[in-house]
Amino acid sequence: MTSLPASDSERKRLARDTLLISDLCRGLEDEDVARLLAIAQLRGLEADSLILSQGREADAVYLPASGHQLVERSAGNGQRQVLAFLQRGDYLGFSSSQQFLYSARTLTPSIVLRFPARGFYELAEALPALKGNIGQISNQVLARVLDHLFAIGQKRAHARLAFLLWQLWQRVPEKQQASALIELPMRRVDIGDYLGLTLETTSRAFSRLRDDGLITTAHSQQVQLLDPDALRRLAEVG
Repeated sequence: MTSLPASDSERKRLARDTLLISDLCRGLEDEDVARLLAIAQLRGLEADSLILSQGREADAVYLPASGHQLVERSAGNGQRQVLAFLQRGDYLGFSSSQQFLYSARTLTPSIVLRFPARGFYELAEALPALKGNIGQISNQVLARVLDHLFAIGQKRAHARLAFLLWQLWQRVPEKQQASALIELPMRRVDIGDYLGLTLETTSRAFSRLRDDGLITTAHSQQVQLLDPDALRRLAEVG
């Protein structure tokens, strides 16, 4: 299990910093952030650990505080669709029913902030800014889902991969973009299950982008962009 910060002050700082970089706290006053922190629970998880499970009671919402995670939905026959890749500050726990309609697991050792659903939604009713932020995040997630559906429904394999790489590139902090490096904490099979591709086709898509001079791959966990503008044009969905 990933170790939590040793001291209480360090744990509180990590929780607060995670909240402040998330869209969840946009426009909230300090005392409102403090009310959120009062119900937050920090949890350390090893790689490939379940955060929440499809079909289980939707009893909490989460914010990753470190590491990388994925969201997936599975069928009874074992088929799987990866829905999203997450990182620090992303909001996790949406459900339109009393049960989670998807699972979320860690790709790397992670720390997550857990908010019990009852207390979280009661607080949202008491804080209009928080409730509004939840609505805006929901709209952003819907927009990303529509882009994802368009990409896997209309684009060829290498263009789907470009779509994912461009998504990840947009999450790289600006001060690190000069290196043009993208970390890939997920496995190739995860990428394929996100893009609706077999493992073999995913490998060919990487080869196509390399052959076209858009990327280079020193190893499987890292991609360097050679032509970000061309990658963006290939990735566009609107």
